[in-house]
Amino acid sequence: MPNLSAARDDAKDAPPLSSTLGYKHYNKFYEEGGVMKSQRKWMLFLFLICILISPGIAKSEEGSVTKTDQSVTDSNQILIDPLTVRPLYLIQIKGDQTLGTATGFIVQKENSYYLITNWHVVSGRNPTTNQIVHPSSQVPDALYIWHHGKQLGTWHKKKESLYEKDGTRRWLEHKNGNKIDIVALPLQNIADDITLYPFDLSLADVNMVPEVAMPVSIIGFPLGFTSAGFFPIWKTGHIASEPNLDYHNEPLFLIDATTRGGMSGSPVVLRLSSGFKNKDGKMIMGSSGYRTLFLGVYSGRLSEDSEIGRVWRPRLINEILQ
Repeated sequence: MPNLSAARDDAKDAPPLSSTLGYKHYNKFYEEGGVMKSQRKWMLFLFLICILISPGIAKSEEGSVTKTDQSVTDSNQILIDPLTVRPLYLIQIKGDQTLGTATGFIVQKENSYYLITNWHVVSGRNPTTNQIVHPSSQVPDALYIWHHGKQLGTWHKKKESLYEKDGTRRWLEHKNGNKIDIVALPLQNIADDITLYPFDLSLADVNMVPEVAMPVSIIGFPLGFTSAGFFPIWKTGHIASEPNLDYHNEPLFLIDATTRGGMSGSPVVLRLSSGFKNKDGKMIMGSSGYRTLFLGVYSGRLSEDSEIGRVWRPRLINEILQ
């Protein structure tokens, strides 16, 4: 479920890192299919080269960044995981009222971009009972999205309306409606000052076979917390039900993880370097790098007092966008 506590909103145009120009995500280390192709020694070599040749920190666009207590030596250039830039910090609003926070990520279809998150995030209702979630009985009419700026390590807050002027909902639902707790919101407010990092849905087809008890990462914003700036937090859990069997005839499986409000809409991935089977049944041991398999979209726990959460299958995103 979304986090119903106060959202982080500490800068008009955002935030945080005095080291903004020192950040790069290392997509170039990944082969097609999510396999890191560089050996550890090459990563170490590249990191040392980055330190030696990294330029000084350039000035941020006026009004786009505020200082925090975080600082990095000007000569450093930091490599971050390519998946770290995918989840985005969402704030649910009704007029001027903040209702809660959540997580989402962007996918691209042809020339259009969509925010993927949960149905209950945009509707403000429990998908099972259809009851309004917020204690004030308010439902959101828009989302604030903290997008990445042109310079990685800066962010800009953009508003996306959830309804047309005539009251028609803007988000796309699955053909089964709110029985599938995933939606795709077409993005309208894509300005020149932001950079989009679409999630690669082909990661769902990586040649790995998930199994019960394997570790998974849920990448989002628990309780509205962030890591550096508005980068997400990686939480770890384990697959808790047979991943290839539907839970209660719904297209989802279960994970055991200490997730919290604010993580609704988080992508869930399996990342291993060895000790897994491929689709031919071959056990992969001692791989030269990591493989990353996209497992689905997290949507909350079965109950407030459990640590068992739902993960909806990736194919549902493509079904929504058909």
